[in-house]
Amino acid sequence: MSLNKPKYAWLNGEKVAWDNCVVHVRTQGAFWGANVFEGVRGYWNAQQQQIFMYRIQEHIDRLRGSMKCVDMPVTYTDEEIIEASVGLLQANEYQEDVHIVIAPYFAMGPNFDPLCHTEDTGMHITAIPMPRSPKYDSGAAATVSTWRRISDDSMPPRIKTGANYHNSRLAQHEAVRNGFDTALFLNQRGTISEGPGSCLMMFNRGVLTTPPGTSGVLEGITVDSVAQIAMQQMGLKFERREIDRTELYTAEEVFTVGTLSEITPLISVDRKVIGNGQRGPIVQELQRLYELEVRLEPKAQLSTPIYYKGL
Repeated sequence: MSLNKPKYAWLNGEKVAWDNCVVHVRTQGAFWGANVFEGVRGYWNAQQQQIFMYRIQEHIDRLRGSMKCVDMPVTYTDEEIIEASVGLLQANEYQEDVHIVIAPYFAMGPNFDPLCHTEDTGMHITAIPMPRSPKYDSGAAATVSTWRRISDDSMPPRIKTGANYHNSRLAQHEAVRNGFDTALFLNQRGTISEGPGSCLMMFNRGVLTTPPGTSGVLEGITVDSVAQIAMQQMGLKFERREIDRTELYTAEEVFTVGTLSEITPLISVDRKVIGNGQRGPIVQELQRLYELEVRLEPKAQLSTPIYYKGL
């Protein structure tokens, strides 16, 4: 497979060639997915010649929460992580939208045991070009998965760890094999949770709704952005509550929200057409306002701008 690889990555405090950003197969992070991570979008502003790393501090805050939950020692400060991310964008000379992944991991356990606790940890940071999905405009077809969402009493979804995402792989691969673009999970109570890599929002009868943090979801940073935009700039009502599967069938608009998906309309769920089967007016307006937000156009942002100035 031919890949257009970046020049550099970051590993344990050093900028390294992309192919040298490797960890041993017997590390706990590689063997059992014993890592935590955050994905951050970087948005290129051609006029200002800069990449805005959108809400990176909030992503690092959530990363700290994941590290706390799995008892992973903190090895780098927030400032060091941000500096490394900026330096990586500069080294790769990016002038386009990118996706940055920050991933602390457990390294070698005693006698290479993947189960034993270890204080040996590492961190890698990678950044790759990330153009917007065509589904952002055309919309995606979703199905409710036969796989249930992991729960807080087994594999807590609010911990963003690699091991959790096998649940997402099962659902996504099933959906694609069955002719859909993506999947939606039901939680252990049988209400809507989220997608394989994104949260879900529904608009109906003047109210924007998303499942609460207790529904087996990763509490979304992009969801928070969209909620604030909806309430402050569009005057919409917003609520967090349980959503039944059949509510999606009769909703005016349904869409996924996340760092990678951004705001992606769902034009059907279980082959039932949502609205008129096209991107609706609420999604279109949210996309427009979100685009202004992430390109650093408004006077006030939802987070402190942190960016890499293009060369």
